[in-house]
Amino acid sequence: MSDTYAIADSIHVLQVDDTPLLDETVEFPDGRDPDSLTLTTTDRADSALERLEDDAIDGIVAADDLPDRSGRAFVDAVRERDSNVPVLLLTESESVATDAVSNGATDVFRRDTAVGRGDLLANRIRLLVEHHQSTTIASQTRRRLTELAEQSNELLWVFSGDWTEIQFVNSAYETIYGRSVESLRADPTEFMTAIHPTDQDRVIQAMQHVSAGDAADLEFRITRPDGEQRWVRAEAQPIVNDGTVTRIVGVSRDITERKRRESERATELDSSDTPVDAVPDLFYALDENGDLVRWNDALATATGYTDAALASMTLAALFATSDREGVRESIESAFETDETSFEADLLTADGTTVPYEFTGGRITAADGSTLGVAGIGREISTHDSRQQALEQQNERLDEFASVVSHDLRNPLDVARGQLELVQMEHDSEHLDTVKRAHDRIGQLIEDLLTLARNGEAALDSEPMPLQTVVEQCWQTVETGDATLELRTSAVVRADPSRLRQLFENLIRNSVEHGQTPHTERQEDASEQRATTSISQSQGAATDLTITIGELNDGFYVADDGVGIPADEHEDVFEGGYSLASSPGFGLRIVDEIVDTHGWSITVAESDAGGARFEVTGVEFETA
Repeated sequence: MSDTYAIADSIHVLQVDDTPLLDETVEFPDGRDPDSLTLTTTDRADSALERLEDDAIDGIVAADDLPDRSGRAFVDAVRERDSNVPVLLLTESESVATDAVSNGATDVFRRDTAVGRGDLLANRIRLLVEHHQSTTIASQTRRRLTELAEQSNELLWVFSGDWTEIQFVNSAYETIYGRSVESLRADPTEFMTAIHPTDQDRVIQAMQHVSAGDAADLEFRITRPDGEQRWVRAEAQPIVNDGTVTRIVGVSRDITERKRRESERATELDSSDTPVDAVPDLFYALDENGDLVRWNDALATATGYTDAALASMTLAALFATSDREGVRESIESAFETDETSFEADLLTADGTTVPYEFTGGRITAADGSTLGVAGIGREISTHDSRQQALEQQNERLDEFASVVSHDLRNPLDVARGQLELVQMEHDSEHLDTVKRAHDRIGQLIEDLLTLARNGEAALDSEPMPLQTVVEQCWQTVETGDATLELRTSAVVRADPSRLRQLFENLIRNSVEHGQTPHTERQEDASEQRATTSISQSQGAATDLTITIGELNDGFYVADDGVGIPADEHEDVFEGGYSLASSPGFGLRIVDEIVDTHGWSITVAESDAGGARFEVTGVEFETA
């Protein structure tokens, strides 16, 4: 048997039945190619067993009352030859169905259900075969990964989310720490006893951050049982399922030799006649490996780290995650071309980011060899670095959109197809709940894709009359008995599709979250703008008035509904925020559209006590 496995495009099913229910013309319910099923049929157990020996059989469908032996005896004979091939037993006997699985059958299927419904029977055996193939692939993959891990000089490990259980570790632990793998499995906290006392608090803090869902990358000292001290660099990544960190995977490597070279290079770079601490800008010096070996007081002040902390940190840890690859490439450029210039966000000890522009040049020794790179960093305004940040964000959003459209939609489509099959066999209100959950997931996927596309597409601004845009949006959103009041005739410069999406989401937000009995309101006598009222009766909202008006430098959308609690005004634009059962990304999309245009948006209480969204910084078109 080959060690290479893959989910097959077609399956070969052996049907053992004197009254067969399957034929090769059967169509799978999910629309698969009919050629994806190859069928071999026999009415006798002995003949079937010979076929199993000679042919590559992916699954077996067998009757429980074969002419030459019982279905149970046939399953026993199959298991003597192949312990894994899926066997689906057809029966009308409750006693046979009860005992079949415990006696070797993979699953049972009622024969009376399968009569005239070969598609259901074909789909059931196909699912059993695919599950078996997936399990085999997973087993083979795990074995190969274990073999690969044992060939690595790096320490590979997997802990539980709370660090109380070691789920995997390779033998490199013994090489680096000088302790046995068995001792670590017996006491998962053993590695902590090797860490230098001065570094333990920092390591514990990093472990806590990873358990909370953040990645970590740090360097620390360890002491082996023989008294030898070594430097270790560890990188840890949390694995999150349903919002909970279930596993922590990581890699550790011995960097003692690198640290020794850094110390030697730092001595060469440290010249007493270089008053770097007097320089107001950030000064940095890197060794030939690109690791930080010297800095001035300004760098420590700007980052909030002590000199001791900086000495044990990697260069990447000083920058925002999104900028680290770009920084690495820029440093490599300095070694190749003698100089470099780049912009990146400096990451401070309290987690904030500050945009900086860095320049640097290659340092050489008297013999011409490269000692490293040195340079300065100067803080720049957020506006200056905005374009670069947007370009990086767009690249990430493009990748995100691809993942959402493929890796989320495909399993959702499979789940919907399987639900339709179950509904054909059963009628239950619980299945309706599952269907609603599928629909909600689909809406969430669409909202996430909208977020991604808003960030990655360029603006195509043109003059847009607010009254026309709002009236179009009112016709596309389910507003029920809600009433629209337009108090603006302004024309703004904006991207047409995004402006419509902004108003659609704000109107939908008021309808979904703002339902309340209608209350009479006194209109401001000084209001000079025209008021237009439009009503619809679609049942989505009752006695709700939504007002869209003009500000000095923008517009607002207000309602007379229940409003938003004052202490949640800052939270409504976060993804997932919702006071109803919707996915909660509508206002996040609004915030993205506003930000893309360079506008600002705030939430407040309307005059009637409902919600009021104010968009400012808008460019008006004059007649």
